[in-house]
Formats: sequence, structure tokens, C-alpha cells
Amino acid sequence: MKRFWLLTTLFLLALLGSLWSAKVYLFTPGEITVVTIQPGQSGSSVAHTLKEKGVIRSELLFKALLKLTSNAADLKAGRFDLRKHMSDIEVINCIKSGKCTHYERITLLEGWRSEEMAEELVSRGITDGQEFLNLVRTQKLEGKLFPSTYLFAQNTPAKKVVKEILDQYKKHITPLFKQYPTDLTEEQVLTIASIVEREAVVHDERPKIAAVYLNRFRIDKKLEADPTVQYALGFNIKENRYWKKGLTYSDLRTDSPYNTYRYNGLPPGPICNPSEASVLGVLNPTPEFEALYFVADNTGRHVFSKTFDEHRRNIKRIRGSR
Repeated sequence: MKRFWLLTTLFLLALLGSLWSAKVYLFTPGEITVVTIQPGQSGSSVAHTLKEKGVIRSELLFKALLKLTSNAADLKAGRFDLRKHMSDIEVINCIKSGKCTHYERITLLEGWRSEEMAEELVSRGITDGQEFLNLVRTQKLEGKLFPSTYLFAQNTPAKKVVKEILDQYKKHITPLFKQYPTDLTEEQVLTIASIVEREAVVHDERPKIAAVYLNRFRIDKKLEADPTVQYALGFNIKENRYWKKGLTYSDLRTDSPYNTYRYNGLPPGPICNPSEASVLGVLNPTPEFEALYFVADNTGRHVFSKTFDEHRRNIKRIRGSR
């Protein structure tokens, strides 16, 4: 009997506390705070964490309500977006259901290779980087990892992360192939688009740069694209980055099928993950654009030319103006 009255008293106190917290929350909504619940964390420890974060008013009342309505094992592990001064019952239901799961906003940039995307995902605690790369390499997904901003919960399985990224590729890129028919394969388009992505600085030049590489490819002329050499070189320890700056003549002689200074045709596959604009540039290049060469003019734009002699003159003029 004493135990009954004790539990009843605790329940009433917890209920009153929750009603009071609900009243405070309804009329003065608290700011959102991110709370981390560890796997196997005890009810007392969870209550202490919530109290420290200002989500609940009383550890004792929270523990009493948790004991009467569920148990600590029902609380999911993870990170949650909770408001300060929430009612205890709302907090419990929110964590149990996972509906308040915290999602990280993460941006995967245009022109990143899969390794760079993996590093970003790992740095934000989203997924296992090696598992992510294994899936990308096994399924040959370089070029199809659509650059965009995503919302991911921490510790999301790599398979789920890859699926969500591919879903965006299918939504934004796949329809372009029907809209702009081409004699190129999907992989060829993505490969050229990936080179365009690494070359282009100014948006409106993508169709022109694409036209240059398409012109060279169709006459079986070496592409001689610096980004393919950068890709072949991989991570540069000295610069602590991919995409080495200031390529040397020695770099241009690197023996790799990705080195388009040494080998004719396209590299074995995309060298990065291109934007929709770069893919569109390849599918819809500048018409009747006969240029075979271009050089950066130090403003972010490029100067295009049809002949090598004209190209050399442009290089001399630009370098002489530095």
C-alpha cells in the first residue's frame, strides 16, 4: 500500500511538473538546443543531461515520469533538437520516436572527388568514410554523386547516404539525357563534364569549354587537360590537398591512364562530381564553336583559339601583361 501511494504521489508530482513545463513552453517557447543521448545511457544520466541543457526543470520529476510511462531502454541514442522548457512527456515521446532527430546540414561541393566528399561526411560524423568509398568504387559512382546541400543524421549508414545522393542525381541529371539527345554514352558525358567542372570558373564559359573538349575528342586529339593530371597525382602532401596547384613538366609526364597529356581519348572515367551546369554544357555546347585551345586570362575567364599559333600568341600576350 505504501508503495502504491508513493508511486501515485510521484506520478502526480511529475504530471504537475509536466503541466507547468507545458504552460511555460506554450506561452514562452524556449530556444532549440541539441542534446546527445549515448547508447545505453541510464535514465538518471539522461535526466541530468536534459537538466544541464535546460530542457527539463527537474531531474527527479523526469525520472519518475520516465519510470511510470516507459524506461531508459526505450530512449533512442542519437542527437536531438529539443526546446528548452519542454514538457517532460513531450521530451520522452520525442526521444522515443526519434521525430526530433537532429539533422546536420552538409554541402557537397561541385568538382569534389569522392574522397573529398567522404572526408566531409566523416568530419561531420555522418557516416563511415571507408564504407562510403567502397560503395562508390564498387558501383563506379564517381561523377554521379550529385553536388548539393543535404540533411543527414549522424551515424547514418553509408548505403543510405549514397542512395540519397544518387536520388538527387536521378532527379536533376538523368532527365537531361532525354532532353538533350547525344551520341555519347552517359559515362562519356560525365567524364567530359567533370573536366569542364574543374576548368570552368565563370558559369557562362562551361558550354564553350565543353565544346573545346568535344572538338578535340571527336578528332582524336589529346585533351591535354590539367585537371586529369591533378586527379592522377592524387593527394598532395606538401599542399595538404587534392588538385595540386602549379603543375610541372614532370607532372605532365605522369604515367597514368588519366593523364590526357600522354594518352589520347577520354580518361577511364569522371575525375570529379560535376554540377548540373557542367553536364548541361556537354549536352548542349556552344554551337558552331570551332576552338581547340583556351588559356586562362588571369581574370577567371579564358581566351579561346582555333589554331595552335593563335593559342601561343594568346599565351605570350597574357603572360606578358602580368
